[in-house]
Order: sequence, then structure tokens, then C-alpha cells
Amino acid sequence: MRDHGPSRHGFSLPEVTIVLAVVSILAMIAAPAVSELAAQLSVRSATMELSTIFLRARARAAYERRNVGIRWVSVAGDVSYTIYDDLNGNGVLTEEIKKGIDRPVVGPISMKQRYPGISFTFLPKFDARDPGGEKIGDLNDPIRFGRSNICTFSPLGDASPGSIYLSNGRNRQAVVRISPVTGRIQVYEWVKARKAWVPL
Repeated sequence: MRDHGPSRHGFSLPEVTIVLAVVSILAMIAAPAVSELAAQLSVRSATMELSTIFLRARARAAYERRNVGIRWVSVAGDVSYTIYDDLNGNGVLTEEIKKGIDRPVVGPISMKQRYPGISFTFLPKFDARDPGGEKIGDLNDPIRFGRSNICTFSPLGDASPGSIYLSNGRNRQAVVRISPVTGRIQVYEWVKARKAWVPL
């Protein structure tokens, strides 16, 4: 019989140490990219859900043949929304919500519970213009539908125009905009490297 000598199984300590060092280096290199991708996906997911909320209200207005409004309320760092039916034909109004004339059909639903890493804010010292080229103005007011916090869709498809800005508080900024005549819903993301709003 031929003697092949003692067989060798497994790895030596120096080999394991080298492999662990290489894996650690690769993880350190990849971590920022993974973190940036996660931040991007989180903001985009939130903006897509906002678009869906607006689409749902617009579709309900057309189906029910009445005005349907979404009221946004900011309390203690959270933003919630409620969808209301306009039961007297003059639009969804804060006073009539309080009186029970315009009645809720969905909500209130908390956005913070769904997207804990996202806030309805501007990035610190954000100084860009809005996607339409206008000055943004007060950075303490990220939810803008005229002087109100209600976006109303009519059965004909038009809407009260406005914007909702959201960010991750560090490096990602986005906005959902509603056009007045058509009720068109547009989503933009701020790309710092290009210094421009990019439609999603």
C-alpha cells in the first residue's frame, strides 16, 4: 500500500485570520454604499405611499361624485392623515370637520409608525428652489396647500394645489406635488450632486 502521509483538514489559525481580515475590509468598504442605498429606498418608499394616498382620494372623488379631501396633521414629530368626504358640496373644510359635516372615511393614519426614519421636514439649511423654480421660503412648513393642510380633489379631477416635503434628516430630500387643474401627482427627489430635482 502507498502511504500518502497524514491528511490535512480545515484551516490553520493564520489562514482564518487573513480571511477574516479580508472580509472585514470588504464590509467596511461596502457599508457606506449599503447605508446610502437603504436611505434612498426608505425615502422613495415613503414618497410612493404618499402618491398612492393622493391617487386613492382622487379615485374616490370620481367614483363617489363628490369632493374628497386629505387632511394632514403634524403633532409631536409625527404626521398623520385622514381622508374625508365632503357631504355638503363646498369642499372639505377644517371648520366642517370639527362640526362633523365633512366625515372621515379613512384614518387617522400615522406616517411615523410606517416610516420611522422619515420625517416631514427639510434637510438642515436646505436652500434649493422648489421643482417649479420658485423660492421655498419657510423651512418650518413642509406641508403646503395654500393656507391649509387639506388637499381636496373634485369629481372632475382637479385639486387644491400644494406640496409635501419629506426627508431622512441627513442627506435625502423629496417632494410630492399636486397640480391644480389636472390634479396631477408628481414626485421629485433632490440630487445634491446635480443640484437639481429629479422626477421619480
